Amino acid sequence: MSARPIATDAATDSPLRIMNAPSSFEQRLESSGGQPFVFDHGDMRTLHFDHKYVQSAMSISAPDKLLLSYTRAMMGFMLFQPAPKHILLVGLGGGSLAKYCYRHFPEARITVLELSAEVIALRDHFMIPADDQRFQVIHTDAAAYMQAQQGNIADIIMLDGFSADGPAEALSTSGFYAACLRNLAAGGILVSNLWDRPDFLVQAIGQALAASDWRIWWCRTSDSHNCIAFFIKGSVTPLFRTMILRRAKKLDAQFGLQLSELVPSFQLVRDQPEEESV
Repeated sequence: MSARPIATDAATDSPLRIMNAPSSFEQRLESSGGQPFVFDHGDMRTLHFDHKYVQSAMSISAPDKLLLSYTRAMMGFMLFQPAPKHILLVGLGGGSLAKYCYRHFPEARITVLELSAEVIALRDHFMIPADDQRFQVIHTDAAAYMQAQQGNIADIIMLDGFSADGPAEALSTSGFYAACLRNLAAGGILVSNLWDRPDFLVQAIGQALAASDWRIWWCRTSDSHNCIAFFIKGSVTPLFRTMILRRAKKLDAQFGLQLSELVPSFQLVRDQPEEESV
């Protein structure tokens, strides 16, 4: 273990330096007994599974703010579906995406699937809302949960499930992705944080769905190696980028998510030549 740990966000591969006295972090790590734990430095509160990665980060004074660029990028689903009725998130972590959606979509129902009871037990530390009529955290295996559903359960599904070492294997199969897509309502969007996976994995998912009319657009966040993929139903129009950039600018003016910076980097996973003129 480094005497002055430099943690890399497991979901972003973006360096976050733990600047407290080294002994403070090390003592907290040792006392955790191998369980997820919370660490504070000034206004920053972070979630850790071990010494290697920061799993989630929160501003204590602004707990609903999206600090990490990959979380802002995942909110890019609003480019395609701006008014979801039900948002389902896979992976709770520190609840950054869950809290943001709960605050900014007051008419939507928010469901979060989380495998780790220990992570759920830390929800109050990250000021995650209590369960109510429109917000629920479910302790479950997301892969089994998705397979058991009969379809048409959510307008938005956001995949952000990670273990201590990276993306959870059970949430990385084409079968799991197919189950997620099957469970989307008409006009729904699947958003996935693919971390720093190479392009061929995105291509493999695309090939598994080649017989359908799903399209996969993906981009990298500007300050990390993250790939964020958006699964969108239907054909691609020639004015796709123009329309999406126009929407991004409007959303940025309202939410400040910097989505317009991502749009130029969008790439289409395809087996055929590009369907649009750029």
